[in-house]
Amino acid sequence: MEAGLSKDPRSKELILIGTVHRDPGGVVKLRRLLARERPAAVAVEVSPYALSYRLRNGRLLRRRLMQRVKRLAEDLDVSWRRWGQIRAIQAQLQVPFEYRTAQKYCRDTGATLACIDSSRWSKRWIHDQWQQLLKRENLRSLLQQLPEDLGDEVGRGYQLAARLLGDGGQFLVSTVARAWSVDSLWQQREREMALVLEQFYGGMQKGRLAYVGGWQHLLGPNAGGTLFERLGHLQPRRVLLHNGDRQG
Repeated sequence: MEAGLSKDPRSKELILIGTVHRDPGGVVKLRRLLARERPAAVAVEVSPYALSYRLRNGRLLRRRLMQRVKRLAEDLDVSWRRWGQIRAIQAQLQVPFEYRTAQKYCRDTGATLACIDSSRWSKRWIHDQWQQLLKRENLRSLLQQLPEDLGDEVGRGYQLAARLLGDGGQFLVSTVARAWSVDSLWQQREREMALVLEQFYGGMQKGRLAYVGGWQHLLGPNAGGTLFERLGHLQPRRVLLHNGDRQG
């Protein structure tokens, strides 16, 4: 299906946009894609809890992060600005670019915006993973590693996603997905997001509903119950953000 709505004014379409989180060029790419696709509604993979937590605590956490990083960098006699690993943590503590970009698009166009991720999942992730991220031991370890460019890391993520979503990489999907597909909380998260999206889509009379979230949720078939697999009966179209190409 080509970009733009069908000539049938009653038609509807579900489009799943896959991103690599913390993409430093994500705002520009997503803004262009939304302008091209012109969805009537946008559902973002961020939970109400995660969004609220970042808005309340993000600035304090980023300040704490950089205080620790600068002290450690001075002790280790390195320039922390070379470490894309630190930029990745900074980005994780901010409101995701996916939400910020979708919010502006919806404000400008009058489209509907929704946060559809699981707050239960977010609480576990934030309180378990973020505490580890900000520990001095973890930050010291990062600054003792070779610096990585965040853009290069994100590019490798898109390359992997393109391979797995393409016809040639289907045989690898089940292997890559095994790590999260056996997690019962992850499965519950996919079920909840799929249910919310299906209800959202069912309530629309016409137009395009765009989901924006991590590319892992677009995998399938044989991916262990991803969002894409659970919504297969709606015949969603998958698009990878890196170049806007249709993936099927």
